[in-house]
Amino acid sequence: MASSSATSGDTEPLLPKSHKTTEYGTQFEDEEFILDDTSSKKDDFDDDSDSDEEEEAKSKRAQRLKETGGWFGYLKDFRIFLPYLIPRHEPKVLLSMVVCLVCLAGERVLHIMVPNQLGIIADKLLDREPPFRDLFIWVGLSILWDRSGLGMILDLAIIPIKQFAERQVINATFSHVMSLSMDFHSERDSAEVMKALEQGGSLATLLKTAVCDFLPTIVDLVIAFGTLYWKFDIYTSLIMMVSFSLYLVLEIFTSRWKVEPRRQFARTERRQAKVMHQAIQGWTTVSYFNMFGFERKRFGQTVDAKLAADRKWSILDHTLQGALDLIIPWTFFALAGMAIWNISQGRSKPGDFVFLVQYWEYLIWPLKWLSHEYREIMSNLIDAERLLALLRTKPTIADKEDAYTLGPVDGHVAFESVEFGYDGRKTTIQDFNIVAEPGQTIALVGATGAGKSTVTKLLLRFYDVTSGRITVDHHDIRDITLDSLRNVIGVVPQDPLLFNGTILENLRYAKPSATFPEIIAACRAAAIHDRILTFPDGYKTHVGEQGVKLSGGEVQRLAVARVFLKDPPILILDEATSAIDTHTESNIQRALDAFKNSKRRTMFVIAHRLSTIVGADQILVFDEGRVVERGTHSELIASGGVYQRLWSRQTSTYREEGDLL
Repeated sequence: MASSSATSGDTEPLLPKSHKTTEYGTQFEDEEFILDDTSSKKDDFDDDSDSDEEEEAKSKRAQRLKETGGWFGYLKDFRIFLPYLIPRHEPKVLLSMVVCLVCLAGERVLHIMVPNQLGIIADKLLDREPPFRDLFIWVGLSILWDRSGLGMILDLAIIPIKQFAERQVINATFSHVMSLSMDFHSERDSAEVMKALEQGGSLATLLKTAVCDFLPTIVDLVIAFGTLYWKFDIYTSLIMMVSFSLYLVLEIFTSRWKVEPRRQFARTERRQAKVMHQAIQGWTTVSYFNMFGFERKRFGQTVDAKLAADRKWSILDHTLQGALDLIIPWTFFALAGMAIWNISQGRSKPGDFVFLVQYWEYLIWPLKWLSHEYREIMSNLIDAERLLALLRTKPTIADKEDAYTLGPVDGHVAFESVEFGYDGRKTTIQDFNIVAEPGQTIALVGATGAGKSTVTKLLLRFYDVTSGRITVDHHDIRDITLDSLRNVIGVVPQDPLLFNGTILENLRYAKPSATFPEIIAACRAAAIHDRILTFPDGYKTHVGEQGVKLSGGEVQRLAVARVFLKDPPILILDEATSAIDTHTESNIQRALDAFKNSKRRTMFVIAHRLSTIVGADQILVFDEGRVVERGTHSELIASGGVYQRLWSRQTSTYREEGDLL
């Protein structure tokens, strides 16, 4: 994935201006080189590559806040996650939730019974009665309430609930991201997307928090008000109600001050992960240019930025929390005063004061927990904003509601008056027409950027045409399912990607059910079998990250073998033999011809080495998105046009190289 470039005026150094930053391509040593001062309005921890996305995210967030009328309306957007958190067809999870609810209800009862039993013991002691029986009851109730009783059962029941939520969220978000179109993946940095998915994992705790923590805490507060009224009077209950309300209102109000610092921390954390990912993934390039010091400095700056953001967030968080916690001892002082007054007036027993002292621990815990969880939930939602944006992103290329599956294919492919542009301001392909009959080879040649690869991307439906249409066996590819379309097309790209696994695993990626004899036959056809046997581990040789342990020619031959295994009726070769010597290329070319002719496959070939396409049925010469010449090799040579000049230039170069040899 490529990160979208930031426009001038929207860029901001990675660190505050008192630090010097290190970025790819350009390093500003003095502030006077900054193009304008608009960047001062941005966060101190923004970076160039993220600035466009951050500004876009802020703009969308501001728009949603305006549309929904505030933060509570904005939080409703997160309801998109609810379908992934509701266990409709998971009986074990539903049973675990029932067990949790029973345990939580039992704990609510014990919150009153345990301190009340202690109050009974205190009253009997004051009356000089031995409270051994009541003491045993208190021990039993305490064990049942503690982690060895209902608490342990609750913890065990929560495990499947939490794992269900985590599995649902992670699987759903991964599937959604993989289903998005090429325009999304080409404009996003892969490390940024992966970090957003990791941060979205925090949502896996929401189901557990809502069922097992948040709602019971609200119930605890309601019970507390009623209990204080029952034990003492309405004024004691009102003191608790006012204190709790004041605490929660201040917590919600001050939390708004902490939203942006938390968001800055999440942003710098993603930035650190992205820089680390790029450096490790590009280790070879770093080595070529001996830029280890540069990468260490660059990564160190992201660490400093994250720690600075974390420090800012932590200082603000702890300071505000400390100020809020001053309400708690004063609340107890007021409640204890009212309890003592009621006891002195004979309206309450001395044991009720003992009850209040122990009940205070249960009473204040919901308040502290609710305050803490409110901040944690807000932090999790902020961390998951990118994930929310991902889930709200719709693929631009998707199956129609009435899309049908493409059946067996002969290989008839037609482009009819096709026009297309990546950007609405510029057309990349103009008035393109071609008909490829089954068994024909269509060659596309032209300068880099002329539009050759775009034609193949349109055939694979990575993008939709702006006008015109593309058909396979007379079916408009927009009317058939993407899955069935791409099943009948095989591609050998110019820069094949191998996964970090064994040669055998990479080959079987094209056909998981392939037998070992089929794999060997494909590798023989691609002139790579004998080479594989020279490796110490043979077909079990690990290729490394992106095939780094193999040469470019070996990677290309494995890609050819892989497409042989897939056995598609339509084949696309994009400079498929550019990294192979001419002798091996001729062997592979013969194998490709035999592969094509075995089932009259249709082949599209993009080539700069014109000697590989001499036998093509049609050669299309591209120039700035238009086909300026078309015909067979002999026809184009005889016409004396662009193709003839390209051919003459290449053949003269080959003759000079031969003379030198």
